[in-house]
Amino acid sequence: MKPTGAAKPANTSEDKIISGEFCKLPPIYAVPNALNERIKELNCLYSISSLLENQDVTLDWILSRAVELIPAALQYPELACSCIKLDGHEYVSAKFKRTEWCRNTKIMLNDRHVGDLDVFYTQSPSAGNRGLFLEEESHLLQAISEHLSKVLWRKLSEEALKESEERYRILTEQVTDGVVLAQNARFCYVNPAFCEMFNISSTKAVIDSQLLNPTAGEVDEIKQMYQGYTDNFTKEKVDNVHCFSRPGKSFWIQVCHSPITFRGQPALLSTFKDVTEIKEQQVAAQSMADQLHDENQVLRASLNERYRFGNILGRSPIMQEVYELIMKAAVTDASVAIFGESGSGKELVAQAIHEYSPRKNNSFVAVNCGAIQESLFEREFFGHRKGSFSGAHADSVGYLDIANKGTLFLDEVSELTVNMQAKLLRAIEGGEYRPVGGTETIESNFRIISASNVSLSEKVSNGQMRNDFFYRLQIIQIRLPPLRQRKQDISLLVDHFVQQMSPSSSLTKIPGHVMDIFMEYDWPGNVRELRNVLQRYLALGRLEFISPDRATGTTSMEAQLNLPQAVQQLEKSLVTQALQLTNGNRTKAADLLGISRRALSRKHYLS
Repeated sequence: MKPTGAAKPANTSEDKIISGEFCKLPPIYAVPNALNERIKELNCLYSISSLLENQDVTLDWILSRAVELIPAALQYPELACSCIKLDGHEYVSAKFKRTEWCRNTKIMLNDRHVGDLDVFYTQSPSAGNRGLFLEEESHLLQAISEHLSKVLWRKLSEEALKESEERYRILTEQVTDGVVLAQNARFCYVNPAFCEMFNISSTKAVIDSQLLNPTAGEVDEIKQMYQGYTDNFTKEKVDNVHCFSRPGKSFWIQVCHSPITFRGQPALLSTFKDVTEIKEQQVAAQSMADQLHDENQVLRASLNERYRFGNILGRSPIMQEVYELIMKAAVTDASVAIFGESGSGKELVAQAIHEYSPRKNNSFVAVNCGAIQESLFEREFFGHRKGSFSGAHADSVGYLDIANKGTLFLDEVSELTVNMQAKLLRAIEGGEYRPVGGTETIESNFRIISASNVSLSEKVSNGQMRNDFFYRLQIIQIRLPPLRQRKQDISLLVDHFVQQMSPSSSLTKIPGHVMDIFMEYDWPGNVRELRNVLQRYLALGRLEFISPDRATGTTSMEAQLNLPQAVQQLEKSLVTQALQLTNGNRTKAADLLGISRRALSRKHYLS
């Protein structure tokens, strides 16, 4: 390339030098030492190549030094200077001067002109017939141009790599997933998300430590995730999910190990994603599926015996609703509160819930809360240790020990005092308690089912029950109807009790008029009273109704065989039912009975 300005005139000094018109060269130039020239060229190329070996140097640094090496390789170094124009910058050697004695070599990169290498002589030497620039120097300049092209390519590649690495660093520091780069089974890079995930104070705390022996964080968890997956053994991408337990919580981490090549060596790139929420949803969905499956199993098992559920008997619609609640409660682990009058079968319901639940193979512990003295409450429920009090000659377990993995049934739970409720509530909520005289804390996984024949809300209102204890028991409520509200079940219950009490007796059926009496009676003692009355009837041959709020009534077997009296009783029963259906309207009641109103009015029991 020639300097900018006027066009080069014809027959310039350079042309004359090249054509040999100048005078002959002095003796020192007449016979150049080819070996020395070649050494100079090789030294120049070697020196430029050496510049590339310096680590972390800029392109400017390399080119500013390379341009100083080029003049020494020319045949007249004392008169030479050079210029490199590359990547939009110009670099010149010492005492640089643009003259008409110039040689230009293009610098090409991927067949694209990206710069120029210009060498100048500051004055015209006497070159003789050999010319100002030797053919070997042209090859040298071409070789230097190619070296500079490689320098540019390498530096651009390094800058692109650094830019890529910087983008990757920014990305990995911002993402919520943990990222780790490992090589030779050691940590090369970890991002902040990984440190936060595994309680590592800073990224520097684990850099260069071994994968299977980290120097910070949750060491056992990290070792578990890298066990068998270091870059020395992993050849394919591996995905795994690990579950870890820490105080107060469990969480799941999805780990992906990918084998890569980093700086020419095998390495392992790993990502860590917290999938706890997803796994909890999956576990909840599976639990719901299992619950529905268990519930369906219970439903199918009970379809053939809809008049019976465990030891509970009843075909009435209201009892069918109770069965449904029992089945739903059985497949959950929630606390159940059973309400009903005395003798209605609350404990039978509690046993049915236990028998159809996943806890059926473990203990069902029934506790009569009304019989527990407050001074003995902790010993009864929590047990005691040897020597904790006078007479404690050995360790003794409590109800909570026995009910572990099973069911604790609190009958008449309303009888517990407020202090007793507070002590039991802590064990129910935390599943932990301490035996009397013990220092260790014991865990027990038990389910609470309670029963009461009084309103617990009234107990809360008058201060006899803690509010938090009340709500802890009330997750599922089952209310048992009294026998007077399901009289259609009486015949079923009677047949069952008769078969149970007198399986070999000739009396397998109760006479109809006795059943009529059973149907008219209100049964304040419910199923328990029905069973007791039947037992007395089978043993004594007469009906006796014994109730605290009713005078004793006796019906002898002979009286039951009195036909007029039995007819009169039946007539009275029918008249009473007709009047109930017509709301006391005697005219309408007479029409229902098929008699005249006058005939109905003459009945002496209506006066």
